[in-house]
Amino acid sequence: MMKTLIVGAGYAGLNAYYSLNKNAQILSDKDYFLFYTAYLRAMLNLSRGKYTANLNFVTLGKVIEYDLDQKWVKTKEGKEFNPDNLVLAVGCDRSGQLSFIDKILSKEKISISVETSQEDYLAVQLAFYLRNRGKNVSYCGNALQDLGERVSNAIMESMQEKGIRIEEKCEDIIPECRPPYPFDFFDVDPFLRYKGVYVIGDLIKGYPKVGELAMRTGIYVAKYIKKETVDPFTPIFINIIDTGDYALHIRSNKLWGGNIEVVKRSKVRSLMKRFIERYYIFRKGKMGLLYYL
Repeated sequence: MMKTLIVGAGYAGLNAYYSLNKNAQILSDKDYFLFYTAYLRAMLNLSRGKYTANLNFVTLGKVIEYDLDQKWVKTKEGKEFNPDNLVLAVGCDRSGQLSFIDKILSKEKISISVETSQEDYLAVQLAFYLRNRGKNVSYCGNALQDLGERVSNAIMESMQEKGIRIEEKCEDIIPECRPPYPFDFFDVDPFLRYKGVYVIGDLIKGYPKVGELAMRTGIYVAKYIKKETVDPFTPIFINIIDTGDYALHIRSNKLWGGNIEVVKRSKVRSLMKRFIERYYIFRKGKMGLLYYL
């Protein structure tokens, strides 16, 4: 059996690990799973639920050096790993974003935007959350226009209903999340490979940094390693935007040249988002049956 090392224990790395039937090793500098969707609501005092789950199967270590041609990584602790399959899934560092959100909570008037379009969904969701907290909120962005006109129109309509103003310039810019040192974003091939290693989740250059998509990249790479598929990866953006009274459930692959664009608005999907938060903490990040929803 070929050895597989997964670097990173977030959305993508965990689902690659579970889909490999745990026949892999996870190397991470954290031995817990943090579900950012739930954590964001807790930061804003919109929830008191759990947002972390312990991972007792993770090998702790901080990667400080790597060689993709030779497929090895070295850790700060002095360990070296040279697997047959190397999967990079370290995600991106959101500490700057979390500090930004914590800082703007003290403001009553907030004009919010995002540094990169790949994270515009975060600015949209944060605008609704802050409005629900009684803040005076305005938003600058394209309202996920890359996902289709129906998506953009639904978001703009909901913002108008909630009293969120649309402006051209904003002062509160959510910083881009960047990969932790020594990693960077990678241009991958249709099989999520770069120089013979697999790159999944937030490290993929140009992909929206949403957990649902990251999980699917992890599941795909596991299937490819197990030779259960020879087809290229087919990305799709799936996200639930919670407006407070109801939610917008978005499915679209138009960002990748597809023709899927579905927006469903309902109170049930707002409840679904609460269920998903609890589900992923209980399942320690495993997508499971939610893959098919």
